[in-house]
Amino acid sequence: MRTQDLEYFVSLVQHMNFQKAAEACDVSQPTLSIQIKKLEEELGIPLLHRKGKGFSLSPTGLHLLPVIENILREVHNLQEMARWLRFQPVGVINIGITPTLGSYIHDDLFSVFKEKFPDNEIKLHEVNEDNLLSMLDKGQLQLGLLIGPIDNDRFFEAQLYEEQFVLGVNISHPLSSYEAIELKDLKKHKLIMTKSMPEHLQLEPGSEEILNHARSISNDLETIRYMVRNSDNVSFFPKLSTLGNEQSSIKYINIKDNNLSRKVFLMMRTGDIMKEKYYSFGNDVAGRISARLRPVRQGV
Repeated sequence: MRTQDLEYFVSLVQHMNFQKAAEACDVSQPTLSIQIKKLEEELGIPLLHRKGKGFSLSPTGLHLLPVIENILREVHNLQEMARWLRFQPVGVINIGITPTLGSYIHDDLFSVFKEKFPDNEIKLHEVNEDNLLSMLDKGQLQLGLLIGPIDNDRFFEAQLYEEQFVLGVNISHPLSSYEAIELKDLKKHKLIMTKSMPEHLQLEPGSEEILNHARSISNDLETIRYMVRNSDNVSFFPKLSTLGNEQSSIKYINIKDNNLSRKVFLMMRTGDIMKEKYYSFGNDVAGRISARLRPVRQGV
């Protein structure tokens, strides 16, 4: 039994289309179809119910899917362990990162990566939280950076940093004359946010009502910044995203009555043999980011 045939089956389930699954596996559609039939013959059970050009998963296929996915994860772990035991570089290290972290920490990641993994190549994937955890679990990513905590036994997580939020307003906005505001002052203004921001904001009890009149516009923080710069909308911005982004058309204002913040975590699979080295990498990244945030906090 070839692990490649198991990968063909999992890809087919993910895409539910023979042609798309074949393209994802970089093989022809007939090849993928033939190999899945051979897998069924070898197992002695049908994995699919075929009806004309369509198909569905058979009960046995549905039952075996998590078993096959686990086998592929273990094979991937075995391959990584073999490379490590031979003192060979693991090649490309894939790191997933959620969109609202994005470019604000790219320089820190790349700089530390070159120091820690001089013989490896880094590849960043910008994906949402659910896809990131799924890709990490399947071994498609070695590391993930996202807003947490997640508290999932399948993953090891280490907090990298915590950053405060500030309010961004256009310089012609009535609030632009303030150096600090209270959350209650925002009830009279047009508050917009990224779609994921409300669940990531750590609001103190009693302050949740501020979100009731907020509009979710986009999951791209730079789109939100553009709208603030060119309208009377206001929005929260993580402090790190404002560094090097001090534009004359936007005023960033401190929020004085609430510890409005988010925590960023480094995620990896619990049993990853490179955990200690990845953890050290995360510590160094955290140190660089904290150093960037510290001068700003001292001036608040």
